[in-house]
Amino acid sequence: MPSSFDTPRRILAVFAHPDDELSVGGALARYAAEGVAITLVCATRGEAATIYSPPEYGATPENLAEIRTRELECACAALGISDLRWLDWPDGGIAGLDRDAAVAQVAGLLRTLQPQLVFTHPAHGGYPHPDHIAIHEITLAAWQAAADLAYRPELGPAWAATRLCARVHPQSFFDANPGFAQFRVQLNGQQLPFFGTPDEEIALTLDVEPWVERRMAAWDCHASQHNPQGMWSGVSDEARRAFASREALQLIAHRLPAAPQPGDDLWAASEPAAAADAHDGEAETPIDAASAAAGDRLLTALRSRRTYLLIYQDFLKSSPKPDFAELLTALIAHTQEAIALLSSALRRIDRSPLRAGINEKLLGQGGSRKGAPGKLNFIILGAARNLEWYAQQLAHNDPPAIQAIWQELIAVERADQQSAKELLGQIEQASGQTFT
Repeated sequence: MPSSFDTPRRILAVFAHPDDELSVGGALARYAAEGVAITLVCATRGEAATIYSPPEYGATPENLAEIRTRELECACAALGISDLRWLDWPDGGIAGLDRDAAVAQVAGLLRTLQPQLVFTHPAHGGYPHPDHIAIHEITLAAWQAAADLAYRPELGPAWAATRLCARVHPQSFFDANPGFAQFRVQLNGQQLPFFGTPDEEIALTLDVEPWVERRMAAWDCHASQHNPQGMWSGVSDEARRAFASREALQLIAHRLPAAPQPGDDLWAASEPAAAADAHDGEAETPIDAASAAAGDRLLTALRSRRTYLLIYQDFLKSSPKPDFAELLTALIAHTQEAIALLSSALRRIDRSPLRAGINEKLLGQGGSRKGAPGKLNFIILGAARNLEWYAQQLAHNDPPAIQAIWQELIAVERADQQSAKELLGQIEQASGQTFT
């Protein structure tokens, strides 16, 4: 694996319950599609929640933890998240945990995963659920502690994540939708309101409209929580889609030289000090304006890499045997790195990576493959096509920095193709069959 790929971008999202992730569901889907490595940490299994699904759905107080575990796994698949972790803290009891131990557990995750960006609940919880507020406090304390060289060295090297963000509801949305503002969440006999945040306190508003359907599909997974009298019952369909298409973020804390200006770029000036030090002061190779001619071809390569990422993640969800799972894990990591490389190059020539989209035809072809041999053949043939296309790109008169990208992609594709061929050969030898 060439070492000159950009360090993969990483997000850590820490929430209290299954379905809380949907507060930033569009952002998670958007950046997963861009190849950002995303880890979702759910503190509880949601076992104390009210059940709204009909009896035939099968959810009961006794099995709700198991039901909601499966629901969140389904939602992660819809959003493109392959790394889901559980803290297994008590639903409704997070505020009563040993706070030092809880902070250490999250700080350990920060040091292990080394994300640049962290999502969690806002200080008021969005609505004043004690679990939400406690998770906010724990995550903020862990965000600070993980960067402290003197704090718990046994948890690993200090890591200074750059931003800690929370999804909030703009006050202007409340003003335009009084039905939403008047809704109350019933919890332990209390009527809890949602809170609006002054528009001027919103740091970023992300455009996630292309990923609304993925977010909606993720909500469909949480069937046990579909309250027919829920918070959207008094809001128009048009307002619901508008709300889901834009995600307003509050900057809880940051380690940037200056507070960022409002915008739609979550990654602007986002490199943490710890990661910057690792570059030993080497500047990124500039790509001049002449590289703009390669923009469409870079977008084509990015579209392909994003699509293969979804395919590999889908293959991995089918619980393959250990050897194939190991290969898929490597393919996912390599593809995420390639996406980061291509996205960085596009940004440096003022082209938005969001324009790449997904190759739906290719995605369908990958989804139709059954069994390890069929999936491996798909990977091998796809690599052959990609290698031929990358070789064609080297014939263009691109600047050296872009020529280097095609060469890197070729090197990784060849290695991955060879690994897939070797595994297929092992399967054929063990079975005495030839799979084509």
